[in-house]
Amino acid sequence: MQTTAKSILVFCLGISLAGCASLDITSPDYERNKTYDFTDKEKDKLYVAINDWLSQSSNTQEVDVEFTDKEAGKISAKIINQGVSCGPLEDFYLTADWTFDVKDGAYRVRVDPLHVDTDARRKMTSLNENCGKKVLGQVYRTMTDLEKHIVNYESF
Repeated sequence: MQTTAKSILVFCLGISLAGCASLDITSPDYERNKTYDFTDKEKDKLYVAINDWLSQSSNTQEVDVEFTDKEAGKISAKIINQGVSCGPLEDFYLTADWTFDVKDGAYRVRVDPLHVDTDARRKMTSLNENCGKKVLGQVYRTMTDLEKHIVNYESF
């Protein structure tokens, strides 16, 4: 009887640990780098549209624009994405450096994840795989929001 109880306990422990694979969100593997083509848009207007999006985004996430150079078409910002719920105890907030390179007809955005904060203000760079994918998914949604903003930007 004791052997069966031990076997069940070991089996349950193995199942629970199987879901604990770790994902290091600061790994270069998770850097997001994408070029968006807007062949009918001028560099200056794309630049203004991205700055407008950063300004409007500060209503839903923390945005700290660290560097801008309109002539060179460069913008750098630190963005803390909205909280991603990964369970009943706390939400996770991804802090990342966003770099924009703007030229006539296109812009490139690179997102370098730095760390994740929790509600309890713990900083970490590694999450369980499921939660890490949710947090990185939020980055994709934010990048898509920017693209939609530019498509719908009225000042073109």
